[in-house]
Amino acid sequence: MVYKVSETEKMSRNSTKILKRFILLNGLFFYDTLFTDQTEGHEKGMTEIIYMDIDGTLRDEQKGIPASAVWALDQCRRVGIKVVICTGRNPGSVQEDVRALTTDGIISGGGCYITYHGVDYWKKHFSGRVLGEVLTLALERQLSLAMEADQKIFMDYNAAAFYREDFQHKISGSSREVQEIIREQNKIPYENNIGELQSRPCEIHKICMFGKKSAIDRTEMELAQKAEVIQKKEWNGQWYLELLPKGCHKGKAVRWMNDFLGILKENSMSFGDSENDIAMIKETGTGILVGNSSPEMIKYASSVCEPVTEDGIYKELVRRKVILPYGKERRKGNEKAVVAGGSRLSDLS
Repeated sequence: MVYKVSETEKMSRNSTKILKRFILLNGLFFYDTLFTDQTEGHEKGMTEIIYMDIDGTLRDEQKGIPASAVWALDQCRRVGIKVVICTGRNPGSVQEDVRALTTDGIISGGGCYITYHGVDYWKKHFSGRVLGEVLTLALERQLSLAMEADQKIFMDYNAAAFYREDFQHKISGSSREVQEIIREQNKIPYENNIGELQSRPCEIHKICMFGKKSAIDRTEMELAQKAEVIQKKEWNGQWYLELLPKGCHKGKAVRWMNDFLGILKENSMSFGDSENDIAMIKETGTGILVGNSSPEMIKYASSVCEPVTEDGIYKELVRRKVILPYGKERRKGNEKAVVAGGSRLSDLS
């Protein structure tokens, strides 16, 4: 069941925000004592929430989450900044090292699921009518198909082979033993299992199709009024189309979360790396691209930071004075273990 927010609860959250701003405006400098654990480094009254994509942003597919990012996000929460994961992955495929982080909430399925402090507030999926139309078009136009439910991803033979080959290319530099570990951590099996939907129907929230450009173009045009086009691009020699239910995307989920918490757009920040992060970046006051991005992405961003494997998140948060550099705020219990071979915190000091 999806939790409904009462007007009283909304007013309570907004009142808390107003109280915090009132304290600051009147020059009462005990804000940090009441609401935070760190008294320097954070520009008070600025960033109140950070939205974080997973793959290629927070997490490297081979090395996992760098210790620098774990530490940086922990410091953000210590100064009162909320941290929310915002991913295109379905809830069932969010990696264990991501779930192990201490965060305030998660937006998953590209905006189809919103959870805050363990409570589900939003869930959206395709209607049976639209889903049936998509399946008919895919069959008629020989489009490869992958469909996502909350806990499982269903693929036909060609889609499974495509994703499996693409993932193998990304991890090919690792040893065979390490590749097996990475596959297990990824939590997506890439198997031809779409036939399971006939015997066990599920609520589908994401549809991905591959095929010739002409077929993808026609499909996009015919479904434009019934579904949200999240990505359309050439990918490894094929054309790719990603659809969510109409009105669902990361940007709308971010807007909902900001409104729910009484946070102004200009006081929110996001980190992303790919086309499906554009809507999220546009809905936050500060949008950071992680690593190498296309010119189409860069025009929406406030800045571009180093890749995740080069401690980009940590460095950008320090540059923007959201947190202090490691070493200036070293308290017992702050340092966390290296996650999946990421950089060591001692390298940052």
